[in-house]
Amino acid sequence: MPSKFLVTAQHKFLYSKEIYFMLQLAEKFPEQIEEALKIKIDFEFNDIEKIVLSGMGGSAISGDILSNFSKIPFFVIRDYKILPFADEKTLFIAVSYSGDTEETLNCYKEAIKKNCKIVAITSGGKLSKIAKNKILIPKGMQPRAAIAYLLFPLAKLLINFLHDINFEDVLYTIKSNKERIKYVAKNIADSIEGIPIIYGYGAMASIANRWRQQFNENAKMLAFNFSLPECNHNELEAWEKMEKMGEITCIFLRNKNEDDRIKIRYEFLKEVYGKKAKVIEVFPFGKNLFSETISMLYIGDFVSLYIANNMGIDTEPVNLIKKLKERLNQHSRSSS
Repeated sequence: MPSKFLVTAQHKFLYSKEIYFMLQLAEKFPEQIEEALKIKIDFEFNDIEKIVLSGMGGSAISGDILSNFSKIPFFVIRDYKILPFADEKTLFIAVSYSGDTEETLNCYKEAIKKNCKIVAITSGGKLSKIAKNKILIPKGMQPRAAIAYLLFPLAKLLINFLHDINFEDVLYTIKSNKERIKYVAKNIADSIEGIPIIYGYGAMASIANRWRQQFNENAKMLAFNFSLPECNHNELEAWEKMEKMGEITCIFLRNKNEDDRIKIRYEFLKEVYGKKAKVIEVFPFGKNLFSETISMLYIGDFVSLYIANNMGIDTEPVNLIKKLKERLNQHSRSSS
């Protein structure tokens, strides 16, 4: 049974003790943004033609988001190997919250060989020890709960390579709409049936990926995400012969200023998918795309926690991920 109340100014929600710690971190997201923007960055780079960011899971999503605002080519690598065209005019950014992510460490070593300009964002670990240029962020959190520290120092570092980024607008949007964001998230969490499939376009496609990750890790539930217009050329066809089923919820992460072609696509998806599954549309808060993107991220984080609460899930442990890492470590030791 739920055992703890958290009371907001406008809404009273009942929360279980299993999500209390992660929920507290989510509540502090606006303050974390402010703290993250105060982190000192005392180096800069010139003669950069492209950006390559290496990261996994929650450490990579910051790159996904900012790539939508980049003035120059921006690539996010989730692998052991760096891109073959990385060179001395590449800004390579290794992002690993723990500092011990093996894929990222391997890419870091390759970036050195390719004479890339290199920066690391981490809370410690091996990456902190080997990196000359590094942005150190606070320890003691799950990587997925440290998104403010993984995203905003990176945005600050890259500000000259980004367009339409306004930190003041983001903070105002998040702070002034926090209670409304939580209320919307609670309603979404209570409405989801079965497996959620999240759809997004542009920057919202990056956030759809974040929602899926949060559902996987916080709520321990299967979820999928697709991006428009790509999914309209393949995934869409899977719905024609599908029998009506109530165990799928399609979540459309919309944008206030969508291209007309994207609006037509979403309307068609609502018409087709709505006959066979539940459809939920979510619109962000904010007056510009970056603020909308961050507010949608924030909504999704709360949705995943509220789902976990409804299911009585302990959000913090990632037992299977931990077991896999232990297996990999054992193999490394036996090989050596």
